[in-house]
Amino acid sequence: MGATQPRCEGLAAALDIGTSKVAAVIAEVNPAGAKVIGVGTGFHTSLHRSQVTDCEALAKAVMEAVIKAERLAQVVMPPAVVGIPGSYCSLFTARGSAAIKRPGHRVHAADVARALDAACAVAIPPGWRIVDQAIHAYLLDGHRMEEPPIGRVGELLEVDVQFITASLSALRELTECLEQTGVQVDGMGVQCLAAARMVLSSAQRELGAALVDLGAGQTDIAVFRGGQLDILACLPVGTGNLARDLSAGLGISIEQAEQLVRRIGCAQLFHSAVGLGLGTDSSTRALLEDMQVDLRDYTDVFMARAEEIWQLVKSHIGEKRSGGNLAAGVRLAGGGALVPGMAALGSRILGMPVDASLPQSLKSLPEACQSPAYTAAVALVHEQAKSLIESQTAGASTSASLNVLWQKVRDWLKS
Repeated sequence: MGATQPRCEGLAAALDIGTSKVAAVIAEVNPAGAKVIGVGTGFHTSLHRSQVTDCEALAKAVMEAVIKAERLAQVVMPPAVVGIPGSYCSLFTARGSAAIKRPGHRVHAADVARALDAACAVAIPPGWRIVDQAIHAYLLDGHRMEEPPIGRVGELLEVDVQFITASLSALRELTECLEQTGVQVDGMGVQCLAAARMVLSSAQRELGAALVDLGAGQTDIAVFRGGQLDILACLPVGTGNLARDLSAGLGISIEQAEQLVRRIGCAQLFHSAVGLGLGTDSSTRALLEDMQVDLRDYTDVFMARAEEIWQLVKSHIGEKRSGGNLAAGVRLAGGGALVPGMAALGSRILGMPVDASLPQSLKSLPEACQSPAYTAAVALVHEQAKSLIESQTAGASTSASLNVLWQKVRDWLKS
């Protein structure tokens, strides 16, 4: 789209389509991983509760983001993985089984593939499509194990698989908008799930941890317990609600309200030591005076909505399906992580640590893009890069039988 060199080999790309912003990321892929070489953004208000309200405006935002990323990277964006919000998705688990009837009853890779096929054959609700999956466990004659029991002896192999499905109508609507931009789609990924895999270590997911992606129009939640995804939820509230409440309650413009959210945030928390005064922050005091806004009024309106958001988060992460507490706490991502005091408020309401620090993987981005708002986009491109690296090295370090299995799994997931 921009004035770039047409080179796609060794590249990965992602599009993170949020409720107010589109982020495009291009990365170079090498055996060591991925290096981000291009980032671009485009802004819109065309996505509301999973519905595209203005396809033309969304397509324009996508093209703006892609052009910026291509100009910075000086390459044409390759086929991209597109991030979809949690509001598109539903989570369920299915079990597939395969009888081992051959003499000796020794498990082969083909038996695992048959069990996976059986799990996939479980009735998926009409109008939904599988977009992600995770194998939770294998059972051989009722004995649970974490790794494929290839070479073991048994008569019945079972596989527990967790599926994430997305609404076909929502995916088609989004795809139609992307077709107007000329962007090639190389698959779909769940934004908050990719982000969680990047910012939460395997040890944290094992202990119990949650990612809260606080965006402008919605808040995605991914909760892990015992190393497995336990809850995937989407709340129809975000930082945009904070700004709209302030605009209506204080009689100021949306732009002014957004400025206050970014500048003051949870004033009641980090100014508690001096009551409701702003201490020596004369510029903030001048900002409020210029808008003719009293800090007490601001705090009343802001805190009512901010506390509601965290109470809703608390109600979801408290729904224990597999049991266990979140010993590793909560990681806050998305643009909401930039709101001053928001993490501290969350920690107070949830009763556990809430970390809003910049993920290490974002510190290599251009300085202007080193923001939690880019967490999902960078996570998606890293996952695509990892998939490319694995496909290039498949066969170099695994046995022929395992190659057959993993190829079967990949084909099964794409079908």
